[in-house]
Amino acid sequence: MADDALARLEQTTSVGPIAHLPLWEAYTPDQVEVGAARLIEEVDAAFATLEGEVSPTWAGTMEPLEHLEHRLGHVVGVVSHLVSVKYTDELKTAFDAIRPDYVALANRMSQSRPIYDAMLQIRAADGFADESPARRRVVEESIRAMERSGVHLEGGAKARYREIQQRLAELSNDFSSNLVKQEQSARIDVDDPDRVAGVPEPILALAATRAVSDGVENATAADGPWHFAVNGPNYVAVIQHGKDQGLREEFYRAYRSRGTAPQLDNRPLLQEILELRQEMAQLVGFANYAEFSVAAKMASDVAAVWTLFEELESAARPAAEREYAQLVDFMRAQGAPEAEDPQPWDVGFWSERLRESLYDYDGERLRSYFQMPKVFDGLFSLVAKLYDVQIREVEPGSVPVWDESVRFFEVVDDSEVVAGFYVDPYARPGEKRGGAWMNTVVQRSRLLAGPGQSSSLPVALFVMNGRPPGEGAVGLMSLDEVRTLFHEFGHAMQHMFTQIEESGASGLNLVEWDAVELASQFNEFWMDHKPFLRGLTAHAETGEQLDLETIDRIVASRNFMVGNGTLRQLQFGKTDMTLHEQYGFGEGPDPFEIESGIVAQTVVTPSLADESMLPAFTHLFSGGYAAGYYSYKWAEVLAADAFAAFREVGLDNDAGVREVAQRFNDTVLGLGGSLPALEVYRLFRGRDAEPAALLEDQGLR
Repeated sequence: MADDALARLEQTTSVGPIAHLPLWEAYTPDQVEVGAARLIEEVDAAFATLEGEVSPTWAGTMEPLEHLEHRLGHVVGVVSHLVSVKYTDELKTAFDAIRPDYVALANRMSQSRPIYDAMLQIRAADGFADESPARRRVVEESIRAMERSGVHLEGGAKARYREIQQRLAELSNDFSSNLVKQEQSARIDVDDPDRVAGVPEPILALAATRAVSDGVENATAADGPWHFAVNGPNYVAVIQHGKDQGLREEFYRAYRSRGTAPQLDNRPLLQEILELRQEMAQLVGFANYAEFSVAAKMASDVAAVWTLFEELESAARPAAEREYAQLVDFMRAQGAPEAEDPQPWDVGFWSERLRESLYDYDGERLRSYFQMPKVFDGLFSLVAKLYDVQIREVEPGSVPVWDESVRFFEVVDDSEVVAGFYVDPYARPGEKRGGAWMNTVVQRSRLLAGPGQSSSLPVALFVMNGRPPGEGAVGLMSLDEVRTLFHEFGHAMQHMFTQIEESGASGLNLVEWDAVELASQFNEFWMDHKPFLRGLTAHAETGEQLDLETIDRIVASRNFMVGNGTLRQLQFGKTDMTLHEQYGFGEGPDPFEIESGIVAQTVVTPSLADESMLPAFTHLFSGGYAAGYYSYKWAEVLAADAFAAFREVGLDNDAGVREVAQRFNDTVLGLGGSLPALEVYRLFRGRDAEPAALLEDQGLR
């Protein structure tokens, strides 16, 4: 039975030359628990054999290690993805059953002295300097990763390191799952039509549908009752458009208290996570987890991160104070009683009204112009123009997917398929965690090459949480959702366009975490090019493009409240860095006191004394951003500086843009982690990135 289950999990399919695609439907809870357990047993035995027979050569160490890591990572990666997008208690239980053994095996592999010693011999060999840059970097970074994983530790210290890693994996998974579970049951129920005034009709339709699924008969979008799931799309819609201050407050408090429900409380989890991270960092010779994290990033040290914070904050604070004063003046001019004591749930609503007043467009109505298929076509046309590739959708049903709304696309270069990607566009409350992200499905790898191929073809997936369309309707997108699409596709391009065939350095592998957001944030800048932005639009009923005047106002509004937006991101980054520098060493303020102090020092808009983002901050506690949230601002500097290269040749100069794009493709997108990010960026730009382009672009200098 276990062998059969494993065979099902490892079975893959192909579409043309794209291979190694998972059979998602095979990953049922019973198959996962039994089959993955057998996989771990087999990989563990194979790794033990490798340790006993390891040869200090690329073929004798790195290649067999890659085979084992691929086999293990393929199955566990699929399970992890499905827990995020098709959550069930049964699947989570199955994952929980195998995860401890998986983490234990991963820790053992990362702490293997025979493998580490073999890598040291590979690096010391006379011919190492003649290896490709990708191979040299894979070896160098593998050695460093093993040292950071405690390979040199002995006895109790090594055992404790493994215990910490095991526990951190459990806590991280529980942190994320608690949020999904809370969303399954959390509701804001409304039966008074006056209370939902201003809330967009599609959101009301979803809330009425939710009421029906909760057992209410005859609920309608027009008359209610409405059961709102407490999730991102609903929160943004109510906070920005709901006229009833009481409903806004109720939604604000509910959304800000995610991760604190009884039996699903993330607060003790995150405190334990922070404490264990500090202990782990100290075991391998770092003063704190912040130093441990930054040592593997593009930033030279923790001090360089704080220098960036200070430079950006000094530029943003005067603008933020002016913006908030303007907002309060506007509220008074509109006769808003709350202007005398603005509350957090008032800021989003009145900011949206101020933006409408200044730039004369309704963000909710703009959705009618941004039809998802049209936006995708525009994105794909841009990619074709810049990088001379075409993107085409594969016939639905011809490739296995995890949900009927998921689509699969091929990337074609000169009639040859070179990559593929999945898109999961819509929110599924209680089943799919919030936010947007990109992940890898198949690496570009020489060892996974099929017949006639030099390497396997890379496959990505990216996930969004857009507003689901009504029955028979086309999906409509907000401007923010369009930006999110461009952002995630930037990540996918770096994975798919890689020229590196050693999987350890292909795509995003070995790209320093604070440089990972470069390609994604760079992609967003095209949204501010007026001819391109207009080309994305077509009214859902008339097909007409958005008028030029509105396009001008949209682009003019791109820096609306940018000072406050910058301070908000700096609040996140400073909280993250301070927690990982200071918390977890015994006596001292708790994480929430640290957070509230930074909020008070950093932002100028109101907040509640007892609110905390930490219990729902998946980036820090179940993602990869621990002591690394600053990466968004660090990479934003890189992205603005990179896009400035395109502006310098003129965005309407097709030949010049293509030339710069080719250089961007050959370096930032193509080289992956085969060289340090600093060197890759210098190859593209001819110099280091400078903050000036970002500050000037945002009107902060």
